[in-house]
Amino acid sequence: MKKCHTLLIALIGITSFASAETNALIEVKLFKTWVIEYEQNFGNLAIKNTGTSPLRLAKDAFEFGGDQLETRSLPHRRGGYIDTIYETNYKAIVWGDNGFFDLPPGETHVYEGRKFRMSHRNPFSEKMHFVVSIYLGNGFWLDSEPMTVKGVVPDSEEYVATLTNVNTSSDLVAITYKNERWLYSKSKSGGYYEICPVSLTNKIRAEPHEGKGRLYKIWDGEKSMIYRHGQMILLEGPDENDVFGKWTRERKQRAEADNAEVRRRKAEGN
Repeated sequence: MKKCHTLLIALIGITSFASAETNALIEVKLFKTWVIEYEQNFGNLAIKNTGTSPLRLAKDAFEFGGDQLETRSLPHRRGGYIDTIYETNYKAIVWGDNGFFDLPPGETHVYEGRKFRMSHRNPFSEKMHFVVSIYLGNGFWLDSEPMTVKGVVPDSEEYVATLTNVNTSSDLVAITYKNERWLYSKSKSGGYYEICPVSLTNKIRAEPHEGKGRLYKIWDGEKSMIYRHGQMILLEGPDENDVFGKWTRERKQRAEADNAEVRRRKAEGN
């Protein structure tokens, strides 16, 4: 587990882009430096509005991840088919039940409750280069700085349990690569979705949690976690396992403190 802690701080990408009065810093958090073939998730992010006009972002994390966020392999081309799809999806958010919120200049937003996916990655290889992009309508994108992950072949894959949800099911598997071991949800179509790091030696087991549908209790030896099937996130768990929740919680607290200071300064300026 100590090695996993080291990797938690290994990859944070921040960059600045500008168009007229629209500027942003996109901070991308990856929780490990490698991926296996058919892995889908990539982590979480924080968005700081460094421009002079509000940024329109989807209120709902699911809609943001599906309709406004895109992971683009490098090199990539602008415009065309992808922009047309995102423009249609962007307009759907406008008319949807949740809609957008305006992120004021100087403030930062952190999405909770969802890991965002690596949707359009270049073919699996030893090194994969990509940017994380936010679509703001009318063909305009904000990009993160270029990032790189290693494509690896795992040392082992261990079956843990089969998780079911209404008409679907997936397998819980433990993937070991060098001195790391991670828990994944493996779909029947072959996609892998990272959940959390686990110990190298403990027995991993899972069972339904109190008959609550999508919830499962997972044990890493004597340590227990509550997992929400379908979202690939832990609702409860030790920080050394729930690295996504820990980073999201701490980053949000820091953003809220920074936002309060921004608002205070604006009030004093008025």
